[in-house]
Amino acid sequence: MPPVIDERSVYQPNKAELQLEWACAVKTQNKDSLSTPEPISPGRMQIADAGILYLSPILRQLYELRNGPESDDYGRLQPTKHAFDKVIDLLIDAAIDAAPRKIPRGCVSTDSEGGVRIEWVRDTSSVHLVVPATNSSVSYVYHEVGNNYATEDATAEGLSHWLKLIAEEP
Repeated sequence: MPPVIDERSVYQPNKAELQLEWACAVKTQNKDSLSTPEPISPGRMQIADAGILYLSPILRQLYELRNGPESDDYGRLQPTKHAFDKVIDLLIDAAIDAAPRKIPRGCVSTDSEGGVRIEWVRDTSSVHLVVPATNSSVSYVYHEVGNNYATEDATAEGLSHWLKLIAEEP
């Protein structure tokens, strides 16, 4: 006669134990490197294609980074959602503040954690907008004009002011 397994002899975890194990399993899941980031809103995409002198190319660089590979051997390549949204808001507000002046041509990159850096470098001056990957650090603008240099919290008005000096350089 074959052995009979009674239900009472098999361990049955209770609901709380199942929830705890499920939560631990979900937290430890690695992010799929092939996953698609959240889509960029059509309104923001239109700004990148609007032909706004120098601003649209900067936004296009940001969108290319956002839609590119998530990481490489050196770290994260895509900006985080926080950094992406914050830098776009700052750029658009700075462009509005600067009107009718233009936002100068700049170069966009990310750091190894997904923060965004935009640099405007000229012969005798430079402006660097740095937006960290998370809101636990402060965004800032580093500016250098001649021998004068400093950092300040990133605001649209401050960025607009320093970009005006970059744009005026021959």
